[in-house]
Amino acid sequence: MTRTSLIHCARVYLAQSRHFTRRHRGFSFTLLGWAGNARRRAMAEKADPVQVDLFGAQA
Repeated sequence: MTRTSLIHCARVYLAQSRHFTRRHRGFSFTLLGWAGNARRRAMAEKADPVQVDLFGAQA
């Protein structure tokens, strides 16, 4: 998975965890764990360079 898709998954897991807090409290904590894992995997991947050519040597 790409870094952006992992961050998106983490955000979805967090939103669903908030949704499940009243009824399914145990599953809410599972979703929080999944969100943490997705965030850690996203941070382990290198960020894509954005507009690197702007900071390169100009001719």
